[in-house]
Amino acid sequence: MRALLAFSIGNHIALTGSRVAVSLGALELAASPFAIGLMLSFYGLLPMVLSVPGGRWIDRVGTRIPMLAGTALLVFGAAVPFVAWDIGGLYLASVTIGLGFMTFFLALQKEAGAVGGPGARTANFSLLALGYSASGFLGPTLTGMSIDGAGHRAAFGLLALAPLLVGIAMLRLGAGTRAPGGDGADAARAAPGRVMELLQTPELRRLYVATALLSSAWDVHQFLVPLYGAQIGLSASLIGLVLGAFSLATFAVRAGLPAIARRVAEWPLILAAMGVSAAVYLLYPFFPSLAAMTALSFVLGLGLGVAQPMGMVVLHRVAPPQRIGEAVGLRLTLVNGTQTFLPTAFGALGSAFGIAPVFWSAGALIAGGAWYTGRGLRAEGGLDWRASPAQRDAGKALREDEPRT
Repeated sequence: MRALLAFSIGNHIALTGSRVAVSLGALELAASPFAIGLMLSFYGLLPMVLSVPGGRWIDRVGTRIPMLAGTALLVFGAAVPFVAWDIGGLYLASVTIGLGFMTFFLALQKEAGAVGGPGARTANFSLLALGYSASGFLGPTLTGMSIDGAGHRAAFGLLALAPLLVGIAMLRLGAGTRAPGGDGADAARAAPGRVMELLQTPELRRLYVATALLSSAWDVHQFLVPLYGAQIGLSASLIGLVLGAFSLATFAVRAGLPAIARRVAEWPLILAAMGVSAAVYLLYPFFPSLAAMTALSFVLGLGLGVAQPMGMVVLHRVAPPQRIGEAVGLRLTLVNGTQTFLPTAFGALGSAFGIAPVFWSAGALIAGGAWYTGRGLRAEGGLDWRASPAQRDAGKALREDEPRT
């Protein structure tokens, strides 16, 4: 599991660092906010339509080939702007890096679920979440420092080194397994034509709404902070610091999540994350300073760091047991859908009216989603803030499992 953690951190550094490098590189090449939003949308374009087929492919061939293929695409995508420094190279980088990380991520999730058996899954995924928080801090921070120290083009060359080292380690360690045939392939063949049936479950439908909005809160933050920071005169290193504060907060709150999960139920935590996100976006334009932006970024990270794990808990509880993989695939499609369309839409809004209305629009959208979700849960009597006995037991098991992982 330690090897998988190291692989995920290395490749996630390339992903998160490249988002900052692409945004600031495009600004250096005089791209408009709309063009930058479109560029960042391309990270989720192919994953939006290929997540479910990609998962079925992994069920057939195992995890080793997809993990290596995804890592190779990350190396290629990060290296493209280093070789060809122009807008076209940045567009190709965003498409290739997005596809590469999707392929690696799907295979990694399957592999992590198999390591140690079902009893180790909670600890395994908690460890991966903490690793992503760490790499989410390192990627933007190191990228900002690289841009200030060596330039935009060189920063992409340095980003390509992380997945390159991961790929070499995978080949030497023989990472990945060959999945057994049978159930996984059968489930994949049964899925077409039935995905929309999942939305007929009211609680699951609300979860998907919350997931899409919280994902947009995460991704739009990565898009807007570089633009807003550059607008108020922050250097690349300082912009990376602001984004790094967000990731540091997600790491901190996930480290304390077992204790939180033993006391507070999933839905109040998810709604709290939505409320925090809406408030942060509404406040951002009123505080154009490094200290305020860093503080707001940290607060946003605290909220969103809780939301993703709690959302997965609700999904596994509500979705039909025989269709968990299908439900997770639909969730990933929605996440990538927000990554594809929202940056483009908000980029167009920013080009027309400036950055502040983009912050306020995002905050209003998330607040509306929180109101819709909370109203439905209250109507069904499903908004008890106290953790259920099963949730308290799960939190206790997570706390006990972590030191042994």
